Amino acid sequence: MIEETTFSNIEIKKELYKKYGLKVDNIETVNKGTANIYKIRANNKDFILKEFQSKYSQNDVLKEINAIKYLKENSKVPLPTYLKNNNNEFFFEHKGRVVVIQDFIEGKVFEKNTGSFEQLLESGYYLGQIIKGFEGYKIDDEVNIMDWYSEKEFNKANKKYDEILKNLDDSEISTKIKDDIVFKKQLLKELGKNKKLKGLSNITHKVSHGDYSSLQFIYNDENKIKAIIDFIKVKKLPIIWEIARSYSYIDKEARNGIININNIVEYTKEVCKITNLNEYDLKYLPYVYLIQLARSTFGYSEYFKENVKNKEELINFAFYRTNICRELYKKTNEISNKLLELKGSIKR
Repeated sequence: MIEETTFSNIEIKKELYKKYGLKVDNIETVNKGTANIYKIRANNKDFILKEFQSKYSQNDVLKEINAIKYLKENSKVPLPTYLKNNNNEFFFEHKGRVVVIQDFIEGKVFEKNTGSFEQLLESGYYLGQIIKGFEGYKIDDEVNIMDWYSEKEFNKANKKYDEILKNLDDSEISTKIKDDIVFKKQLLKELGKNKKLKGLSNITHKVSHGDYSSLQFIYNDENKIKAIIDFIKVKKLPIIWEIARSYSYIDKEARNGIININNIVEYTKEVCKITNLNEYDLKYLPYVYLIQLARSTFGYSEYFKENVKNKEELINFAFYRTNICRELYKKTNEISNKLLELKGSIKR
């Protein structure tokens, strides 16, 4: 969720001149993501000022900068460029918030679930390039699938769902929320006792973007990816989760949470052309995304909190993700079997 900015326009002009020698002529607010972002015109060039949320520290932002630097040296992924300030640093702090300046990238940003089949394949290609580019990259931040698939985590999610159920009334939206939560609680129960998941610990974990989706793409006039941004969540993780999640964000056919089996298989195939997936990855891809989504109360919890903006947007996002859960639940076996057919057929 977006936090109020710590800047006035006067402060932006003052800080950029003092720290970067930039004489600001114009400031525009850019409505994108959860950071406060401004398009700056200075010294006859355009720049982006990004003010991170208070939860992000200097170390978090430095992690992103170092990851992008490594990826620039080891891949063909189109990436943003950060400016160094007068202290030879890529960021500064303003009233407790970390701020960076980037070269402005001219292009278009599309909404979630508007990608054509060709754009879907291009997204898969670049995800493969990112994973391959990060091979050999050392990072402390790591998520293991067994951190998600545990009795402790399932119990934690169930307690949150029970708290949400206490807030419901007889309204239409409460009825819909209740249906979703009852479904997800039952799903957690079934996942917890599913003997098919005993080989889950064998899936591949590699360093990846951490928040890879079409929302992080800037497109050129030909609707091709011109740059991929926002590496603040880069970490070592189950790469099949990043594949499944990013597919669900770009495919226009998944707008209402529908999973097109052919499309998710072709998307995964594009990634496989560049980086290796093992048999367990192919088998468990739909289950891993299902496990993550089944545990998430995001959107439902926020709907009942005070002083939360965009509640309608958040609850609709929660409904969308639960629709994905329902689709994956119905189609896990079919998706797994189709993906396993890729084994041995990928040519690099």
